[in-house]
Amino acid sequence: MPHSAPLSPFAAVILAAGLSSRYGGGINKLLLPFGGSTVIRCVTQTVLRAGVGQVVVVTGHAREQIEEALNGLDVRFVYNPRYQQGEMSSSIKAGLDWLRQTSASGAFIVPGDQPLLPTWVFQRLGEALLNGCSDIAAPRYGTQRGHPVLLGRAWWPAVQRLADGVPMRALLHAHPQSVAHILVNTDAVLLDVDTPEAYQQALARAAHRPLR
Repeated sequence: MPHSAPLSPFAAVILAAGLSSRYGGGINKLLLPFGGSTVIRCVTQTVLRAGVGQVVVVTGHAREQIEEALNGLDVRFVYNPRYQQGEMSSSIKAGLDWLRQTSASGAFIVPGDQPLLPTWVFQRLGEALLNGCSDIAAPRYGTQRGHPVLLGRAWWPAVQRLADGVPMRALLHAHPQSVAHILVNTDAVLLDVDTPEAYQQALARAAHRPLR
């Protein structure tokens, strides 16, 4: 286990507004059972265990059900009324907009559908920014960049200026010199539960490996 970094200067934006359209069947993937609770609660608890200072959950579709699934957790809910318009980018903007009133020096952008993320990935990314390696940090497994992405506060205005529907990765691609890619030895940073097959695979993994 890597050395733990103090993550209290950082916030997190958990993206939980989507329609789960790829999953099909009218099912909200974030509310599926996982780890004794639900996918979204598992993700949120991981972020909280990592020691992040403030956690914002951006809701949209199934707002009430998401809030109920996270009942009792120390999080702030921000509703994104534009969740169907440029879904993910509009939710990132909504979360960062709320965080502007805080003193957070950076924000983890966390998809709500990656329940296998371990806490130490957050700590590794936090160490990169705290040690001055870069203003943006992202995990890399092999040749692929994964999630979460830790976005230094100086870059928040650039995200807000992205056109509707333009993903945040476009900003990262345009400024590769500003991104510290942190090599990790787990493909959990790439894995989501976008489809029923992916969900079953994640369940099987969780059954054989404790979530940390």
